[in-house]
Amino acid sequence: MISRFLIAFAAFATATAPLFADPFDDFKKNVAQEFLKPFAKDIGAVMGGGSFHTGRSLGFPGVDIGGHVTVQNKPSEDNKILKNAKVDAFGLPFLQGEVGLPFNVDVILRGISLQDITVVGGGLRYGLFKLRMVPLSPGLAVSVFGHALNHTAFSVAHQSANIALDLSVPIVSPYIGFGMDRTRVKVNQADVAGVVGLDAKATGTRFAAGVNLKPLPLVYLHGAVLSANSKTGFEAGLGVKF
Repeated sequence: MISRFLIAFAAFATATAPLFADPFDDFKKNVAQEFLKPFAKDIGAVMGGGSFHTGRSLGFPGVDIGGHVTVQNKPSEDNKILKNAKVDAFGLPFLQGEVGLPFNVDVILRGISLQDITVVGGGLRYGLFKLRMVPLSPGLAVSVFGHALNHTAFSVAHQSANIALDLSVPIVSPYIGFGMDRTRVKVNQADVAGVVGLDAKATGTRFAAGVNLKPLPLVYLHGAVLSANSKTGFEAGLGVKF
């Protein structure tokens, strides 16, 4: 089942590669020093998004393997790098693997490579509390992540911290979460002289509210509405958990 899932998600990611890679193709044409910080804020939101869809740790020796996508519907108003490229929706997909350890700790690895973009990252989740076998019982977890993104025209270093709450409901489990992102963008290529090597840092926030669905044993789907830096978007994912 896991191998089939990975093949299916890899095919999906390849087929949709233009959606996630093309928005950044005009970076080197539109980049300017004053535009870097808004760009960093927006790309940090889609890098940090999709990193949680539950308020519970897996528990030892749990495993979760899934594909997750975060999309922001529009760039921020002052993100002229994407605005001038006439970009509307943009986002990133991730393959994500999680392993539950003792003491309510999960280790998480995530990444993707599509056309000119490669992202690798990882993090830790700690389950503050959870109740099993009790209807509507809450679960609360905190997590931290770090990511590195490499593109032909720029590179990104990203860190995030999240807190998520969910309710244990059969078949459909709602969740909400809040995240903070810290992002640094560095210019690797630019059409304008004097811009290569410049960098900028930005911080931003995310809020997601969604549901997990369990259509089959071990299989889950999740979807959420996203508010990131005053812009809307969505998160979605498919995976197996056991």
